[in-house]
Amino acid sequence: MNALTYSRFGGPELLQHTQQPAPRVRAHHLLIRVRAVSVNPIDGKIRRGELRLLSGARFPKSPGSDFAGVVEEVGAGVEGFSVGDRVFGFPGSMREGTLAELITVAATSVARIPTGLDDVGAAAVSMVGLAALQALRDVASVAPGERVLVNGATGGVGLMLIQLARSRGAHVTAVTSAAGLDVARRFGAQAVHDYRARPLAMLGERFDVVFDLSTKLSFAEARGLLTPRGRHVGFEPSPASLIASKVLGPFRSQKQLLLVTRPSGRDLADLAVKLQAGELLPPPAEVFELSDARGAFERSERGGVIGKVVIRAAP
Repeated sequence: MNALTYSRFGGPELLQHTQQPAPRVRAHHLLIRVRAVSVNPIDGKIRRGELRLLSGARFPKSPGSDFAGVVEEVGAGVEGFSVGDRVFGFPGSMREGTLAELITVAATSVARIPTGLDDVGAAAVSMVGLAALQALRDVASVAPGERVLVNGATGGVGLMLIQLARSRGAHVTAVTSAAGLDVARRFGAQAVHDYRARPLAMLGERFDVVFDLSTKLSFAEARGLLTPRGRHVGFEPSPASLIASKVLGPFRSQKQLLLVTRPSGRDLADLAVKLQAGELLPPPAEVFELSDARGAFERSERGGVIGKVVIRAAP
């Protein structure tokens, strides 16, 4: 089968189109023909070797953390899926990427794509939708009426956070560049802030929850933006932040919290219901064809993307 692979750790210039053995479906898994894959920051970290303790150093590797595709074969013990179903998912593996013609995925990490959503839109939602939903519900436990700040609001996770926080009854302030202000408003932010025009410390407000998607706002800096019992949620856990969260957390009224996105077909199905009903919009996408997959990763890693970068793997 065709696959995008790399044979050592490094930059996007290492990515090559190669022929690899097709995977065989296993029990409780689905064989998926991939139609689209989105580009996520973790992809670059894995490829550069920054997460080699989790990803391993066995090559060749394929990039890609999520997908939209079509069920090609159903493994033993799987119920609720049939050959030909359009599905999207986040396998959660750092060892096996999704940018290949065929992949095998646990059926529990997959859901059907809602009617009316194309492959690009489904791929754009899968991982970032899970991250936003789990951050709001499981990590920060956002309640109606709470004031939420989304720092770095116009990437994929940020735009999902704005919408899902609003649906939970929160008041949302979005922090982005000037280029993203209108998009943040369109996706539901009640207040917007251009971080280049005025430092966050000068907002003059306190928030119940600060979601830092920029990864540049430390907990120490965020504390001045938080209410006495506010929560700061980070999206790129490091050993130091994990230790600080676990060891110091019980002694602080303001909490430093961390998200580790987990695969969940059930959560994807919940997102699909909202997408189907028009209660949730997929983020805008810059679309690259598979032949220019390397360009897609280069574009994402330059930064400044509004929404998502998506690679269309098949027409």
